Amino acid sequence: MEKLVMCFPGQGSQQPNMAIDLYDYSPKVKSLFQMASDISHLDLYKILKEGDAEILKKTEVAQNAIALASLSSFILLKERGLDPIAVAGFSLGELMALRASCVIDDETLFNLIYKRSSLMALSSDMAIKKYGPVAMSAIIGLNVTAVEKVLNQANINNIYIANDNSDKQVVISGVKEGIEKIVPLLKENGAKRVVMLKVSGPFHTPLLKEAEVSFNQYLETIQLNKPKCALYSNVTGQIEPNIEEYIAKQITNRVQWTSIMKDIKARYEEYKILEVGVSKTLTNLFKTEKIICRPCGTVEQIEGL
Repeated sequence: MEKLVMCFPGQGSQQPNMAIDLYDYSPKVKSLFQMASDISHLDLYKILKEGDAEILKKTEVAQNAIALASLSSFILLKERGLDPIAVAGFSLGELMALRASCVIDDETLFNLIYKRSSLMALSSDMAIKKYGPVAMSAIIGLNVTAVEKVLNQANINNIYIANDNSDKQVVISGVKEGIEKIVPLLKENGAKRVVMLKVSGPFHTPLLKEAEVSFNQYLETIQLNKPKCALYSNVTGQIEPNIEEYIAKQITNRVQWTSIMKDIKARYEEYKILEVGVSKTLTNLFKTEKIICRPCGTVEQIEGL
């Protein structure tokens, strides 16, 4: 059996028409679209087929659409007898990793996403009312240590490191006014570019504490199984057999993706690594570690494995 590591992208990777070819190809995927639409109260086929990027930017729409696209790809991989040795998900993608490792089933996945996205949207709205517009920005060309140094020197309230994406890319999150103030300082200290992300909340910061608390309470009502393969946590950046301790904490804590990539390289360098979904975001991040990752978000890509 081929040895695979499967990785699942997060919010910001959404795009119109994603997974529509998978819908047309597979009856199982058609059924999955219906289930996800029923649980989310969204017509996901119509949104993906006819919607624009602005609609897909909304938290509750984006999270359900990305999960649906990734799980649709996972279904086709499973139909080909492909199972992972290890799984990791970036932010939202961690919920798909829970599904891929059999911690939860399909229905539970979309129930969790419905609850998580609703709570995060509500908590984001609360943050906006309290602090004003919020944003997330990717800083290209600096590592997390360099960005931390600039943030500490600037001493601007409510700006946090949200994602440690790679040794050359870090994401900050928080109040938009503060992010705009710190951009010139980041460039003075070596940032090549600063790019605003397609999100609608200050994710992975303490500004969403209410969402974390409420989601953790909801998780206590859910049956979580032990993972059937190695499962990485965003919070620790390591394989965690007791992942339930970290699922809710992930909402307000930094995504330790650089640590995850380095650990995958150390443990699974000879394995085939797949990005399960339409994005190439993780594929490009793995390149910084000189690791080949193959995107698997279309019928053509999956059949070409």
